[in-house]
Amino acid sequence: MKLALSSFMLLLFCTTLAAQQKKSIEALSLSKPLHIDGLLNEEAYQHAQPANDFLELQPHNGKPAPQPTEVYFFYDQYAIYIGAILYDDQPDSIFNYLTSRDNKDMADYFGVYLDPYNKGQLAYGFFITAAGVQSDIKAIKTNTDEEDDNWDAVWQSKTQITENGWTLEMRIPYSNLRFSDKDLHTWGLNIYRNIRRNNSISTWNFVDRKTSGFIHQQGEITGIKNIHPPLRLSFTPYTSVYAETTGDNSGATYLYRGGMDIKYGLSKSFTLDMMLIPDFGQIQSDDQQLNLSAYELYYDEQRQFFNEGTELFQRADIFYSRRIGTEPIFADNAEENLNENEIVDYNPGSTRLANATKLSGRTKKGWGFGFLNAMSLASYAEIKDTTSGKTREFEVQPFTNYNVVVIDKSLKNNSYFSLINTHMQMSNNPYKANVTAVDFQFRDNKKRFALSGNGGYSYRNKEDNTTETGTFADIELEKNNGSLTYGIEQLYYSENYNPNDMGYLQTNNRLSSEAYIEYNILEPFWICREWYAGANWEYERIVNPYDKIGSETYIWTFFRFTNNSTLSINTGIESDKNDYDEARIEGRYYHQPYHVFYNISYDSDFRKKISFGAYAGGYNLPETDQYGKWMGFDLETRIGQKFKFEYDLDINVDYNDYGYADSSDDSSPVIYFGKRNVTEIENEIEMDYILTNKLSLTFDARHYWSGVEYKSFYLLEENGSLTYDDSYNKNQDTNYNVFNIDMKLTWHFAPGSEMNLAWKNIIFEESDQINKSLSRNIKNIFNTQATNTYSLKILYYIDYQTIKRLF
Repeated sequence: MKLALSSFMLLLFCTTLAAQQKKSIEALSLSKPLHIDGLLNEEAYQHAQPANDFLELQPHNGKPAPQPTEVYFFYDQYAIYIGAILYDDQPDSIFNYLTSRDNKDMADYFGVYLDPYNKGQLAYGFFITAAGVQSDIKAIKTNTDEEDDNWDAVWQSKTQITENGWTLEMRIPYSNLRFSDKDLHTWGLNIYRNIRRNNSISTWNFVDRKTSGFIHQQGEITGIKNIHPPLRLSFTPYTSVYAETTGDNSGATYLYRGGMDIKYGLSKSFTLDMMLIPDFGQIQSDDQQLNLSAYELYYDEQRQFFNEGTELFQRADIFYSRRIGTEPIFADNAEENLNENEIVDYNPGSTRLANATKLSGRTKKGWGFGFLNAMSLASYAEIKDTTSGKTREFEVQPFTNYNVVVIDKSLKNNSYFSLINTHMQMSNNPYKANVTAVDFQFRDNKKRFALSGNGGYSYRNKEDNTTETGTFADIELEKNNGSLTYGIEQLYYSENYNPNDMGYLQTNNRLSSEAYIEYNILEPFWICREWYAGANWEYERIVNPYDKIGSETYIWTFFRFTNNSTLSINTGIESDKNDYDEARIEGRYYHQPYHVFYNISYDSDFRKKISFGAYAGGYNLPETDQYGKWMGFDLETRIGQKFKFEYDLDINVDYNDYGYADSSDDSSPVIYFGKRNVTEIENEIEMDYILTNKLSLTFDARHYWSGVEYKSFYLLEENGSLTYDDSYNKNQDTNYNVFNIDMKLTWHFAPGSEMNLAWKNIIFEESDQINKSLSRNIKNIFNTQATNTYSLKILYYIDYQTIKRLF
């Protein structure tokens, strides 16, 4: 018994010691480049020592990895080379599904994070699946570390499945990295390996799951000598052609475009990205939906230029890139400036960008700098005289310039301090907007506690030359290390704070407090692989007039079972509230009774060839007849190595919901609320057919229907209550349908180069006649005029260093 206990304690000590040490591996210099074929048969491998002895990240954090891995590092004057042997005693069970680029999905994968400044602030990730599909990720130090998978690098790789597992080789040119010009380099390094069949992730240098963030938990790569940052210059010219039909028998309209993206390393630390004559015609369609709320809908950014390398610009949450090239600011003015017998025949849905530029980088002393500029051309609505047939143009947005500037300083203990400014200004128009903010995070030596926050000032000069200014502040203190975490936050927005010319904020004039507590068990126990539970409390007031809005309390728990299925449950209560937003008139509010809510969701083992997930929930207002229900279901199946099918269904129904319906246009407006049933049903089908790791076909079809049926109408009183009104007789019912298809064939025919053949279909239908039959709605929408866009776009990557070596 004593011997067994002693052996256990010795093993525990050794595992803990290994986990705490920062590992180091030496890279060997090459006299000639490796041939990237996935076969580790060059002589250089005989002289190198491998990085090995991996430790599990999950499920058993810190224990030896279930399968051995050996990784070799080399370098020359142009690139880092990596070769790896990933041993597997069940090679027939390796998950080698083909996926599209930047999507590891269900495949086994291997990856490295390189941190050339070794500061734990920024790391470049290069990942490859067993099927040879590349992913590149930029990891940015934040409170929990964020991964930017929109960053694209150009590098070479090759994999091979063998009788002992699988092997790989990578060649990562220095043009993808930023590093200092010195004789001897020590870079931060960590290596990751995932084995899908047992859902195991292992790392070379130990990463403690109970410590927030992973970049700073890295080892080191040494021995890199006398390399120098190369001239980072690349060009990606493109050409594209579009054909659009609208189903009105008017024939197709054609559009031809050409432009270029340029990347230029201004110094060893800073890179200039330029987009000349941008083209975003092939981006994924937005998931449009009926908006009954008082808030603007938020749509994710789909444009690569505004997603890639923009981590610095996200400080203080004052920049929303969708503002650039969005709907013209004065689009509504066209309707307000019609003469007799005139109609708005055309109003552009977006402005056209002339160019966009961004400059970003970080010095070896931890100073980061970012600059983004974009210019949009003047946009015009077309107004038509219905009697004469003549048309005239009406300017809905002048030529506009957008700027974002950010300065960031990395501090010790992975802390930082940032200053950011956004500015928008129009030509020959007094309208302009400016927001300046600070963002910071300070952490203690043991990285157990974090004090973070931001604050700023907004300024807006309107068309009539009146000005509007406002302020905001947010402060948060949290413990984010260990099994027990907790935090408190205080947030303030002044009455006139408005960042929405270049940012996104749903509502201002708020003072809110929040507190949370969370407990987790990350080691397997009983039938659980891991378990989380927590509670959250929020309290909100309006600043002017200083009045209570309401509070919300909820608790939640999450289980991941040993069979890799998951279960999530949450429930809570929201107090009665004075809703100052739903009334849509300043100073007025709707008093809503308290309500309770709940939700439960389950996902089966996603490693299986057929997997599914489902959720259901609802809410109830005990003091009224209001209640709601929601549910959803998704099914995913894989057929062979190349094909994946996914179906999603989401249903949401609100019964006897009370909401804003209308208001009068006088100095003392009368506000009408309606009692209504609201139904939303969304069906979506996604299919991926991956022919090779460089050629893929994706298909996405989505139908969204929402029906709003009003039962009765009410007057909103000054005290927030509702009084029945039978005199209001406008029809506010809405039947709303959207159907869209996005289909794209993508061929990565050379490093950094691709050809895209795309088809986009969009059908939109809205009426005031409710149709409760889903099948009839689908039938009707296919009888509605559709817009089809067919496009071909070719991009070719040209790297200066490659051309230089050829000559």
